[in-house]
Amino acid sequence: MAVAKRGALFYACRGVLRLKNLGWRTEVEQFPEPCVYICSHSNMAGPLTTLAQLPFPVRPWVLHLFFDREDCRRQFADYTFSQRFGMPKWLAGVLARLTAGFVSALVHSAAAIPVYRGSVHLAATFKETLEALDAGDSVIIYPDVDYADHSDQIGEIYRGFLLLERFWRRRHERPLLFVPIRMDREKKRLRSERPERFDRDKPFDEEMERVRRALCRDINEEIAG
Repeated sequence: MAVAKRGALFYACRGVLRLKNLGWRTEVEQFPEPCVYICSHSNMAGPLTTLAQLPFPVRPWVLHLFFDREDCRRQFADYTFSQRFGMPKWLAGVLARLTAGFVSALVHSAAAIPVYRGSVHLAATFKETLEALDAGDSVIIYPDVDYADHSDQIGEIYRGFLLLERFWRRRHERPLLFVPIRMDREKKRLRSERPERFDRDKPFDEEMERVRRALCRDINEEIAG
């Protein structure tokens, strides 16, 4: 299976963001094996910064609503612009129509993986992710429960993504690598921290909690220097 290719729209947007982000230092290790990077969402700052600054390709998890233009329009009109940003419904509807097509096209151009959170289709997310990893692609996930939090810290997270290890172990002898990325907007730095693997000699649920805690701790650790 071939590694996924990103499109011209993604590279054009990345170029614009890199100009905007001049002065950022990226100290994120690229591993010889495919892995799962974890970063805080920080109200879109995490995805925008990591996808712009990382010098190697990663496939992001993105909510499935943003892959379809009409679903994206409804999400923007009925929630994002109206409820989150407090815009009048008419204005939210206009902006949703203007932006939905661009956003859905960009999501596809970034070779994103659709996330069917709380849906019977969630298995498709894991299937596509495992296929991506098997093909040599690394993946990046922003698992914050409160994704609208503006801080660089990560609070409570969904831990369902760690179930990837349960499926991965059916195919591979070596545990899947989970790599936390710390974002510090004040210092303009992205840095990968100590990677984590499941200990397969220990109960899976205990290891899920240990790995979850370790990832959160390292993402929240202040970057020195």
